[in-house]
Amino acid sequence: MLNSCAISKYKHLSCENNATTSVAPVINPKTAEKYKVSIDVLKNHLTGLLIVKQTDSITKHLVFVTELGMKMFDLEAKNKELKAVYVFEPLNKPLLIDALVRNFSNIFLLNIDGLMVSECHNKKLSRVIKVKNGKETWYYSSPTEDSHSIYPRLQETFHKNKRNSKIEYLVEKSGSWHYSKITCKQYGLVKFYFELNAILPTND
Repeated sequence: MLNSCAISKYKHLSCENNATTSVAPVINPKTAEKYKVSIDVLKNHLTGLLIVKQTDSITKHLVFVTELGMKMFDLEAKNKELKAVYVFEPLNKPLLIDALVRNFSNIFLLNIDGLMVSECHNKKLSRVIKVKNGKETWYYSSPTEDSHSIYPRLQETFHKNKRNSKIEYLVEKSGSWHYSKITCKQYGLVKFYFELNAILPTND
């Protein structure tokens, strides 16, 4: 009930198509990025390091290794599609792979390029970006910013009226704006929780 009712706060938004509005990317194509990660999915609890890097002009890789250095999975993002190119055999289950691919696509904002973007406003949500993709609808909410590009603090995804996931972003400024912490909760039959904490490069 709570999941289906969550969309009600977006029902009375005033929206208009705005091609000049975009959502600031999480991944910087010029540098490799690292996150300390905690994953809870299908009764598995994993902790380790996620390395995100651009391997060529159109390809990104998301590689997760445990604290002991064992690679658990390698996901490849290419042409707006994310797929698993390697998954450690004990974790190589269709439900888990589907959860990883779908939620990482949402977490890292890999799947919104080229889709219809609408900017919305109401009194409770300062600024909302709405993206429609077939039966899926994604909402990105953020404090009002005088910019064509926003850093969302909250992303909620819906299939029709049913909420699939809720993703929260902590945005900070250290030299430049960046996403310093991301948490993701997947709803439905497969419960999924992800926490990512960015490891900033040092000047040493």
